[in-house]
Amino acid sequence: MVYPSIGIDIDGCITDFPIFFQVLSSSWPGKVFIITMRFRKDDTELFLKNKNIRFDQIHMVNSFAEKGNIIRNYGISAFFDDQPEILKSITPNCACFLVRNEGNFDFERNKFTMSSNTADVI
Repeated sequence: MVYPSIGIDIDGCITDFPIFFQVLSSSWPGKVFIITMRFRKDDTELFLKNKNIRFDQIHMVNSFAEKGNIIRNYGISAFFDDQPEILKSITPNCACFLVRNEGNFDFERNKFTMSSNTADVI
């Protein structure tokens, strides 16, 4: 049986909810891809090991479009990120999970904060 794979961003996701992603990555039956805009692979691997995050591959990228390409090229089934802009780069067959944090959510007003590039008011 081939299990679905997941992709996880680091900053705003693992950094903000390390225990959740430690449990998710350690119990996930398929491959775990880390897709990040960090640029120091050794430091990133050490960070992930210190947080007990299981991963099969790390991909360092320069843009949201590159994240989308990795997701598409590796057939990643679900992706966790805190940047709503990334959702535009992901194919419809990948489940997307927007991680809420202080960078994308106004807790006083109880609303997400997004630009007109990523959301329309309905």
